[in-house]
Amino acid sequence: MAEAPSSSPLARGPGQIWGARSQRQAAHGVDFAIYDAIDIEIEPHCHEDRHLIFVMGGHYITSAEGAPPVSATPMLVDNPAGTSHRDRFLGSKGRFLAITIDPALSWEGPATARRDRAAIARMTSLIEDLEFASPTLAVEELAIELLQRESVPESRATPAWLSRSWELVMEEDIAAIDLERVATEAGIHPVHVARSFRALCGRTAGQLLRDRQFEEACRQLALTDSPQVDIALDLGFCDQAHFANFFRRRAGMAPGAYRKLRRNV
Repeated sequence: MAEAPSSSPLARGPGQIWGARSQRQAAHGVDFAIYDAIDIEIEPHCHEDRHLIFVMGGHYITSAEGAPPVSATPMLVDNPAGTSHRDRFLGSKGRFLAITIDPALSWEGPATARRDRAAIARMTSLIEDLEFASPTLAVEELAIELLQRESVPESRATPAWLSRSWELVMEEDIAAIDLERVATEAGIHPVHVARSFRALCGRTAGQLLRDRQFEEACRQLALTDSPQVDIALDLGFCDQAHFANFFRRRAGMAPGAYRKLRRNV
C-alpha cells in the first residue's frame, strides 16, 4: 500500500541507515552491513543511493511494490536511488542486512520487494560471509552482480522438491497448507522439510506459515472492515481471544489498536 510522503522528506546521504550496525564489509563500491532496529520514530525520507534491505527478523512495513502491509517472513526490498518512503519496523525489534551502493553506481526506478526462494536463500547464505574480516568471494560476486543490474541467479543445485515446497509454503492459501501436505508432496519426511527450510532461510516451514498468518492478519485489519472474529476464524483460530493473543505477542498491540493506527497513517 503506497504511503504519501510529506512535502519535504528528510534527505539521507550515502550509506545512511537508521539502526545499530554490527558486521560490515565493502567491495566494489557496495557496502554490506547488519543492523538491529532502534526505537525511534522514522520520518518520511529520501535516499541518495540505491540500497537493498534484507529483513531477517521483526515485522517490517514498506511501501515497496509487491510487499504486504506488514511482512513477517524474510523479504528483500530494492530501493533505487531517489526512493522516498517511510519504511520501518512495527515496534522496536527487527534485524536486517543493508546493502548500499555508491550513488555514482546507482540508478533510479520503482522500489520493489522480493520473497522468492532464490533471493531469500542468496541473502541468507551471505550472512555468514559477513563474519569474516575482509570481503569473501561470495560478497564480491554479489557486489558485481548488483552493479550490472542483473537479478540474483537461482542456484542450480537446489532440488526440485525444495522449489515446489517453497511455492506451497509462501504462495498457497494458508488454510490449505500444513507441514504434512508439504512433506507428502515433496515425498520426504517432515523433519527433513523443517531442516531444509531452516538451512535455506533460517526458519522452518512451520515458522514461515505462522509468519504468513500474521501478515494476512495485518492485511485484513488494515485493508478490510471484516470483524475481528471473522478474521480469526478465516485464519484458523478457534476464537477471537486466541487470535488477539497471537496478534498482541507479534505486534506488541491489540488488533483493534493496529487497525486504528494503520488507518490514521
